[in-house]
Amino acid sequence: MKKRRQFNSYLFFTCTTLYMISIAGSRPLIPLYANNLGASHMEVGILVSLFSFLPLFVSIQFGKLIDRVGIKKPLITSIMLGSMSLITLFLFGNITGVYLSQIFSGLSQLVFVLSMQAYSGQFSKSKLREYYISVFSIAVATGSFIGPLIAGFSSDLFSYNFAFLLLGILLIFMLPLSFVFNGKKRIEKSSRKRTRNAFGLLRIYDLRKAVLVSSIALLSKDIYIAFFPLLASENGLSAFVIGVIVSLNAGAGMLIRGFLPWISQHLKRDVIMTLSILLAGLSYLLHPVAEHIIWLTILSLLLGFCTGIAQPLSIFATIIALPKNRVAEGLGLRLTFNKLTQIIVPFSLGTASSFIGMSSVFYICGMIILTGTINFQKVIFTKKE
Repeated sequence: MKKRRQFNSYLFFTCTTLYMISIAGSRPLIPLYANNLGASHMEVGILVSLFSFLPLFVSIQFGKLIDRVGIKKPLITSIMLGSMSLITLFLFGNITGVYLSQIFSGLSQLVFVLSMQAYSGQFSKSKLREYYISVFSIAVATGSFIGPLIAGFSSDLFSYNFAFLLLGILLIFMLPLSFVFNGKKRIEKSSRKRTRNAFGLLRIYDLRKAVLVSSIALLSKDIYIAFFPLLASENGLSAFVIGVIVSLNAGAGMLIRGFLPWISQHLKRDVIMTLSILLAGLSYLLHPVAEHIIWLTILSLLLGFCTGIAQPLSIFATIIALPKNRVAEGLGLRLTFNKLTQIIVPFSLGTASSFIGMSSVFYICGMIILTGTINFQKVIFTKKE
């Protein structure tokens, strides 16, 4: 039993890391590639928003589906969609291909994340759930660290199209691993007959806090990945250097996760999440005035530390707050709010940057995150229902 559990954790880590190498590796290249094809900053904002558009409407339904059928089939589907999204960029080589790719990629990422997080939440023991959430978070950070390095190096040495093809093929090699996952259903038939509204879960006090922190943390990470390459490109940095800085951002998230258990022992979870959101907002405000590569790297590391703390804490808080037979559904609800934020803000910021410059994106986003800190404090001090 112990060997089987150890094998499952290695498999879980490997699959998550390989997936994130491909998807996270492609994301910093998308704005640069679109810009190279003649897309305006507004259009880049639309493309970034498109990644989250369809997931906004299907997150809860997909969560319910995964609760019923288990993770195996959804996991296989997500890998195939992800590979298709990257190979599409290689085959089309135009802005239409980028639009199609973002649709496929967004759906793929949604199904993959729901599947793996639901797998983490299926265990009855709290320590085991926390262990798998930690493994998932570290694997995401590892893949997000390696992916941009590979993508940036490949695009500089060969071309954007070759980099996308390479990342797409990597996902295909991951496919055999997905068949090893246990695909049996986790919920008894009697549980499937429920007709409760998923939004009713928001009556859970701890879930509301987790959803708010999750939305802010994911917004911080996604806006950085989408718009930092354009800001850095305006400062004359190459795609490879940009890839290195984005990788260091992910590496900082990976490093801080190793210290998270120690930090959690010395500070309350609410205090940790508040500080991480606050520092992330300050990091955004400082980015436009930090033109030198050293300062950009330091701010990248700071932002990586902050999102690296907030993301795993919000996932764990979400899972422990939910009824066991509605974990994936609740995670889908959490992702619905994440996706809504990821649609509205990038589109608005992309439009704003077309009129008042790329620096404005970081000033506005910094203020949004700091406002989120205030709102989080209000939620904390709201009387529990």
